[in-house]
Amino acid sequence: MKQPRILKKSLRNYKVARHRPKIWILPEADIGYVKITKVASSSVELALARHVSGQDTGKEPTELSKKDIRQCADQYAIHADLKDLSSDTRPQFLFSIVRNPLARLHSSYVNKIEDVRNAGGKENIFWNHDIRLDMSFEEFIERLIEIPDHKIDRHLRSQASILCDGDKLLVDYIGHFENLNEDWQHIADQYGLPLLPHKNKSSKTTAPNQASPYTKKTALLVADRFKQDINALGYADDVQQMIEQLH
Repeated sequence: MKQPRILKKSLRNYKVARHRPKIWILPEADIGYVKITKVASSSVELALARHVSGQDTGKEPTELSKKDIRQCADQYAIHADLKDLSSDTRPQFLFSIVRNPLARLHSSYVNKIEDVRNAGGKENIFWNHDIRLDMSFEEFIERLIEIPDHKIDRHLRSQASILCDGDKLLVDYIGHFENLNEDWQHIADQYGLPLLPHKNKSSKTTAPNQASPYTKKTALLVADRFKQDINALGYADDVQQMIEQLH
């Protein structure tokens, strides 16, 4: 007997609310990576899986399957809130990669709504939030801003809610998606990690000469929703400049 949809929705909402961030901990190097979805996380996890698998970074690495990466994660990753890590569990160096929250949100919409809709899908992973496949980006935003971080899917949750405790940043280093190669190289050189592979490239990106997917109205709504990301993670100037260019 199939579960009634209202029960499925309740169970899905419960699962979403209980989700804790994935933290890779590499004991030998004494470093850890806090995963943020839609911020090159597939590439970072592949690089870490190659590292713990003992692949020689001086040679062409063997391609690892999703199953291989999951098996590495099962061994080296935990799900926990950063503020709850004990001194025995927390590695000496803890890092994460962050992204302009407006760009990250649009990437989630493209990947989880537009791409699914264009592929003929019937439902998206945000269905429990009453987000539909036929929603425009503006409608998606208007629904999103009604849902607090502690109740929302991890792809839409603010980055600061994962990386901060109030105003305090809980990681030792944040790399920026917009400067990914240089920031990753800084970490890789220090801890002997492999080069960062390019995985899951978005099917649709906004080039500098393309029109923004935002209007001034929607950009202001999202900037208010993710204001802690903007202020704590170094995006205040970029977002302000972006908004000033919109109509």
